Amino acid sequence: MAPMSPTEPRPVRVYVVLAVAILAVSSSASIVRGMVADPLAIAAWRTSLAALVLAPTLRGAMPSRSDLGWTAVAGALLGVHFWAWFASVQTTTVLRSTLLVCLTPGWTALLEWLIGRHLPTRHFLVGTAVALPGLWLLGAPGGQASWRGDVLALFAGLLFSAYLLVGQRVRQRVDASPYMALVCGWSAITLFAMSFAGGVAVTGFPAQTWVLLAAAVAVPQLLGHQGFAYAVKHVRPSTISALTLLEPVGSALLAMVVFRELPTAREWLGMGVVLAGTGLATRRG
Repeated sequence: MAPMSPTEPRPVRVYVVLAVAILAVSSSASIVRGMVADPLAIAAWRTSLAALVLAPTLRGAMPSRSDLGWTAVAGALLGVHFWAWFASVQTTTVLRSTLLVCLTPGWTALLEWLIGRHLPTRHFLVGTAVALPGLWLLGAPGGQASWRGDVLALFAGLLFSAYLLVGQRVRQRVDASPYMALVCGWSAITLFAMSFAGGVAVTGFPAQTWVLLAAAVAVPQLLGHQGFAYAVKHVRPSTISALTLLEPVGSALLAMVVFRELPTAREWLGMGVVLAGTGLATRRG
C-alpha cells in the first residue's frame, strides 16, 4: 500500500481525536504503577475487557479473511508492546522508560522507509531530534534504573511502530471500532497464552488493582488507543508516533490538574521544547 501523501488534507477532527488520545494515554504509566499484578496479567485483562466492550461493533462488520489475518498480527504486536512497556515501567524509572519508548518516531520512520521506501521529511527528523532533549528535561532525576527495563522499553517502542504500520494497512478497509475490537481480542489471546505458558497468575489481585484495570480500559485504552486507531487511516504512522512524544507533557499537565503538582521551571522548559519539536516534526510541507 502506498503511503499517504503529506499534502493530503488533514481534517481538524483527526487532530482533536489525537489530542484527546495523547492526553488519555498520558495516564497509563501512573495507572500501571499502582497495580499489584504481573505485567502480562495487566496487559491481558486490559485488552480482553476492551475487546468485550467493543465486541458489539463487530455485528455486520466482519472484515475479509485477509484483514482478519492482519488484525491478528496487529493484535499480537500491540499485546506484546503492552507487556514489554508495563514490565519496563515496573523495572526501571518512568523517565528512562518514557524516553526509550519515545524513540518510536525513529523506529516508525525506519520501518516506513524499509517497507514503503518513504523517506522521512527534514521537518520530521529535526523536530524529533529537538523534542527528545525536552523529554529529558521533563524527567525528575533519581530512581533505580535497570538494563532489562531499558531494553524492554526499546522493544516496546519498536513493536508499537510496527503495530501502527499494520494498522494503517487494515484501517483503509475496516472501521476503527471493529478493528480495535479484533485487535484487542487477538492481543488478549496472545497475552493469556503467554501468561499460562509462563505460569503467571491472572487472578487473585487486590480490589484496587481491579479498579485501576477498569480505569486503564476506559481511559488509555478506549480513549487513547481507539483514537490512534481512528487517526491512522488519515495520517501517516510516523506522524502519530511523533505526536506520542507529547505523552510526558500530558502526564505533567494531568498531575497539575489532578494532584495540584505544579511543574518546576525545568519541567515547563521541557514541555516547551517538546511542543516545539513535535510541532516541527508534524509540520506539513
